[in-house]
Amino acid sequence: MILRVSITRGFHSMKEQFYILILLFIYRLLWGYSMYGFVRHAIVPILLRYPNEQAGGSGMSRLLFYIEGQFSLSSDPDVQRWLWMLLAITILKLLLSPFIRAGLIHELHQESKGVRGLFFFPGMKLYGLPVLIFSLVEWLLALVPLYWLAPRIYKLLLSSFLDYSLLLKISPYLLVWLIYIFIIRLCLLYMQFGYTSDTGMFYSLILCLRHIIPALVTAAILGAGGLLILLLCGLTGIFCPGLPALLIRQISPLPSTFFKMWGLAAQYHLWQSKLPSNN
Repeated sequence: MILRVSITRGFHSMKEQFYILILLFIYRLLWGYSMYGFVRHAIVPILLRYPNEQAGGSGMSRLLFYIEGQFSLSSDPDVQRWLWMLLAITILKLLLSPFIRAGLIHELHQESKGVRGLFFFPGMKLYGLPVLIFSLVEWLLALVPLYWLAPRIYKLLLSSFLDYSLLLKISPYLLVWLIYIFIIRLCLLYMQFGYTSDTGMFYSLILCLRHIIPALVTAAILGAGGLLILLLCGLTGIFCPGLPALLIRQISPLPSTFFKMWGLAAQYHLWQSKLPSNN
């Protein structure tokens, strides 16, 4: 019952945030175009030189390809230029994401008060920096397990150049790490709800831990919609290459952004339903 109400209210909130959906759709299109240019000019030429097994490529040739790549990272100015460009646009996207989330949360707060208007950009200005600090904490906590995981994964990656089956041994490590990141992100999201509403971020954290199962189920249900869109894009690229794959790939940011916003709104309404004033 609680899940159904939260998801339904989250869907209704999307009506108030439809203009934000269009803005974020355009933003993701521009981001996708910049990444397409990077892949086309930097990644594709490298992949074309990768040893082809059908053409006689062996494990040793793949190892030599890897060694050459390691050498290029430290000596080739063109490779370093592309890496710096990738780092710059990645940092820019990471810095913009918390401000976008701050605007969405502020919009939800105003909607819950019964106020109507365009509060997305004022929310970015008002809570952008605090939400950015929450994101920095999230990134730091996400990187902590890599102190133990990175050496093991690196060894497996080195060995996988001679035996691809060793890549399967990396999967459990990555799965545990992703689940850990997912829970950390969810807890910090509830803390952001509390901070931006003056309810108290630690009280909101306690609420999240008390109701972690409904929160996880809500995230899983709406996250499945985004995964379905990703799967559809992948299958279309494999079985219907060409114009159909291109059209679906260009349109896909709209439904995927919709599911992300819906998921945030559903979590907000779940959090709000557990506040003492609503019980």
